[in-house]
Amino acid sequence: MKKAKNAQRVGPIQINVSKTDPKKSKYTILVFADDKQIEKRDKTSGEPVQFYVGGTRGLPYEIVVFNVGKDQITGYLSTPKDAGSAPAAAPAAAKP
Repeated sequence: MKKAKNAQRVGPIQINVSKTDPKKSKYTILVFADDKQIEKRDKTSGEPVQFYVGGTRGLPYEIVVFNVGKDQITGYLSTPKDAGSAPAAAPAAAKP
């Protein structure tokens, strides 16, 4: 993701890279989700950045950046699995 004036859509959220420091492997991003703006300052590469988005039932989204370049970061966004699609546990057998 490159540094830009406008936020870029990544999955269900938007991210804007506001500052990068390749020498120290640090970056600052703005995350736009659910009409909220979340700023994550001076994060290092390899450090998981977690934040919550409404409707995820308490499970956080996670961004992991593994490369910080000049005006660019590279990484991935991990979204929580849908809790409704998880297999249900088998009921315990009742004792007579």
